[in-house]
Amino acid sequence: MRRSKEIPTATTSYRAVELERRFAAANGDVIAFVQGLTDDDWCAPCEREGRSVGQVVEHIAAGHLIIGGIVEAMALGSPLPVAARRTQATGARYNARQAARFADRSRKDGLRSLRRNGGIVARFLASLTDEQLDRAIDTAEGPITTRDEIEHGLIGHALGHIEAVRETVAR
Repeated sequence: MRRSKEIPTATTSYRAVELERRFAAANGDVIAFVQGLTDDDWCAPCEREGRSVGQVVEHIAAGHLIIGGIVEAMALGSPLPVAARRTQATGARYNARQAARFADRSRKDGLRSLRRNGGIVARFLASLTDEQLDRAIDTAEGPITTRDEIEHGLIGHALGHIEAVRETVAR
C-alpha cells in the first residue's frame, strides 16, 4: 500500500480511478454516519455482529488494510497474505481477538482509523492498471479478479458491516 498516484497516468486505469472513487464514497458514507453517532450509540451492542457498534466500525477500518493487502497481492501477482487463507473458524477467532483490542477505543479513534486506512487504500486503488484489475486467482468458488475483490471484498465489506450498525442505531 505504498503507491501514491491519484490521477491516471499512461498506465493507470480509469476503471481503477472509478473503483477508488466508489471505495472513497463508501468510506465517506461510513465516516459521515459515525460522525453522527452519540457515545451511547458507539457503545451499543450490535446484535447482528456480536460486538459493539464501535468495535464494528474499527473492524471496518482494519478491514480496509487487511482486504487492501489481499487486493495488492492479487494485483501484483504476489502470494496472498495469511488473511486471505483464513477458514471461517480461524476468521471468527481473529475477529474475537480484534474486538477485544478495539473494546476501549473512542469514536474519535474510529474516525481517525477510517480516514487513515481509507486514504492509504484509496491511493493504492487509483494507481492500478487494467492488467492488474483483470488479474485473476483461482479459488474454491472459481476465478476471482482483482476488480471483483475490490468491489465485493473491499467495498462490500464496509457496506455490509455499516448496514448492521445502522440497524442497531435505528432501534
